[in-house]
Amino acid sequence: MCVVSLQNFTRASHFELGKVENKEIRKRMVDLFNHVDHELAKRFARGIGVPEPTEEVVKNHGRSSPGLSMENTVKDTVKSRRIAILAADGFDRSELMEIKQALQNAGANAKVVSKFGGTIRSEDGEEVEVDKTFLTSGSIVYDAVYVPGGQQSIETLKMQGDVIHFINEAFRHGKARDSLLAVAIAAMGEGVDLLTASNIAGVELADQNGQMASDKGVITTRHGSIDNVSQEFIRAIAQHRHWNREQKERVPA
Repeated sequence: MCVVSLQNFTRASHFELGKVENKEIRKRMVDLFNHVDHELAKRFARGIGVPEPTEEVVKNHGRSSPGLSMENTVKDTVKSRRIAILAADGFDRSELMEIKQALQNAGANAKVVSKFGGTIRSEDGEEVEVDKTFLTSGSIVYDAVYVPGGQQSIETLKMQGDVIHFINEAFRHGKARDSLLAVAIAAMGEGVDLLTASNIAGVELADQNGQMASDKGVITTRHGSIDNVSQEFIRAIAQHRHWNREQKERVPA
């Protein structure tokens, strides 16, 4: 089991077993897990207020299965990856459409997510269909998140708590298929301001000098090339995971 999955599995056990009022039942569950993994059982016990098991029942530490290890995941493709494009009325159509096309050309599946269904209107008056809403979808079913610019769109999104949560959760937790792993995030133009308004921490975001910033799977630019951003974004998505977000625990999601 990878370290990140173990941490989140432990958190899930604390959440579920912590709701059990009978302490003996909680202890019994820890004893059962001790037959699976001693260190895992001790982690569970610490969070739910029962004594840690003192004896290791099954000596299975250090054993691993290549078939189960995510270390062997192919990292040179974005085929079948799901990308959420967050936008509202007033978005930059060229940024959205060009990035979306680049993702689709690479084999990814890009979906426009907004507050309401139907269509949203770009800053130049063109309409784009909304695929999902924040009510009917969530960051955990996507492998990456992209935010195009457009002042009106970003000002609207910044006022929506569901949007901020979507970004925070994507940054901290990640994708559905290997959930618990941090996803790639990209933003252009005013879209960078939405990331600034979120609670993501410990990553460098682009400033006004026009250069692209790429840090821990977060790709941003305010005036840079769409082609450069799309290439770097696709490369980041192909990694499938970004382990080095040291400050993700500071993000409320």
